[in-house]
Amino acid sequence: MLQSQKQALRFRRALLSNIVLLMCIPICTLAAFLGYASVPKSTLYILVSMLWFGHLLLVAMIVFNWNLRFKDASLTMTQMLWTITGISVLMYMLNDIRILTLMGYLLVMAFGSFRLSMKGFNAVALYTVGCYLTVVYLIHSHRPEDISLAQEFFTLIGFVLVMAGFTYMGAETSHLRKVLSERHRELKGAMSRIEDLAVTDELTGLYNRRNLLKILSQQRALANRSRYGFVVCYLDLDHFKKVNDNYGHPFGDKVLKAFSNLINENLREVDVGARIGGEEFVLILADTQLDAAQKVCQRMSENWFMTSFPDAPNLKFTFSAGITEYRSPESIDHILERADGLLYDAKNNGRNCIVLEQKDLQVPLDLSINETLDSLSAIPSKAELET
Repeated sequence: MLQSQKQALRFRRALLSNIVLLMCIPICTLAAFLGYASVPKSTLYILVSMLWFGHLLLVAMIVFNWNLRFKDASLTMTQMLWTITGISVLMYMLNDIRILTLMGYLLVMAFGSFRLSMKGFNAVALYTVGCYLTVVYLIHSHRPEDISLAQEFFTLIGFVLVMAGFTYMGAETSHLRKVLSERHRELKGAMSRIEDLAVTDELTGLYNRRNLLKILSQQRALANRSRYGFVVCYLDLDHFKKVNDNYGHPFGDKVLKAFSNLINENLREVDVGARIGGEEFVLILADTQLDAAQKVCQRMSENWFMTSFPDAPNLKFTFSAGITEYRSPESIDHILERADGLLYDAKNNGRNCIVLEQKDLQVPLDLSINETLDSLSAIPSKAELET
């Protein structure tokens, strides 16, 4: 959840509790009018106003983001303790109807279910019971005629039991909220991983065939609406099946990952690399001409030949490529078929070759590798290399 969304949620909760406190003003006014207050009406009004304005200040802290300076940005504990203290003072100022203020305590405990843990609930519950006992003691000390200790004893027992129930239920609600929040994060992470798997190849991290077709469709739509053009390069690793047969599939996976890294290193941010199956890869070079695409593949081929692996240090790799340019308004299947046909021509030309759709730009590779190229048509086994 974004910080702005969290602040909006905190503001709604604080504002709701502030509105509830505001409703205490007419209730206290009625109590004073009917003679249930042990203090002058003005004193009662001042207390309620201070309680309300103090809570309004906490709301203002959330509005101006001052609450973010505190560990508990929701200010849940602060709001609860402030309200409980105010209710306790109000209870002392009332006579026969002070038992009604106990409902205020319970309402505050319900508010705590938004954030408090079990430890926090226990602390607030103990503070609330302590405030209640303090009020009873002060009334008994200053106005003994206004209190019946026997009645207050049973009220206290009932109040403690109800508070214990509210504490347990509130803590359980808070725990369930926390569990749901964790499950939500896990589900969100799982969905993100599923989305990644839906568009990328699990082994190499490149885009898969499905997403490649989607990107090609977008490139085609853009090219059909403007003078924008793009090039498709169809790549295939030479003699890769023999690599798997002689060195095993785990080593073959290392080779595929290394080639994928090579693709990422040589492409721009606007370009796209994808693995469409086995040892076949497709590059989409945005806003690029054929000769520039040929240079990219040439550079990749030279770097790929220089790549070595500790498991087979003497083994050299090459690839073949077919490069074609999009011709509006041809279909995606058509341009892929043309690129695949050019790749087929490169294979027939002896591999280690780049073939462009324009004959004058065809480029067979000559890496000047002396006698090493002769071994590419029959890759030696690991045992042969060791001997």
